[in-house]
Amino acid sequence: MRTGDNIRQRADGRFEARYPKGRDDRGRLVYGCCYGRTYEEAAEKREALLRQARPVREMNLLILGAGSHGTELRELARSLNVFRRVEFLDDDPAKGAVGPCAHLERYVWEYPVAIPAVGDKALRMRWLEELVRAGFVLPVLIHPTAVVSANAAIGYGTVVAARAAVGLGAVIGRGCIISSGATIDRGVVIPDGSHVQCGQVVTVQTQLEEKGAPIYG
Repeated sequence: MRTGDNIRQRADGRFEARYPKGRDDRGRLVYGCCYGRTYEEAAEKREALLRQARPVREMNLLILGAGSHGTELRELARSLNVFRRVEFLDDDPAKGAVGPCAHLERYVWEYPVAIPAVGDKALRMRWLEELVRAGFVLPVLIHPTAVVSANAAIGYGTVVAARAAVGLGAVIGRGCIISSGATIDRGVVIPDGSHVQCGQVVTVQTQLEEKGAPIYG
């Protein structure tokens, strides 16, 4: 007896094929069923239903945090002319968000791209991991006026703001904020979650002189 791929043979002899219909209010998957006299018939009916119900996923962006950094990030994202819609998640309903941050999994289909926009490093990195687990795409957002070497490496969830410069061979970790006018010189390594302040210049020499002391937040 052939089974698998969420298809099973029932006691009445028919084959039952399950397929995801959507999510309930708690974000859990809800399944539907279709039936056929053979395994192949049930599989074909399911595929036909999925083709009809499968909407086009648009490049919509969800920003976690509607504070000053989030507002600046929305402006940056819109300037890229990539995202059809840009919305916030925030725990303060007065800020016009589409929902609270704790419900982020509910929005992964409508807003497949997401990024945290909070100044607190620990919270930013926590939300970064939550977004990864929920299946979002984590972008790197670079302002059109920033100058970034093609040979620099930048981790996901990082923002490079207006007029910032990132030099040859620089390595910037995940979830970083490179603020306006900051300069990351060639060969510099910026750890995950770092925040380089506006106008700050980070060179290999300053990193060596600090001997591991936090030269950025």
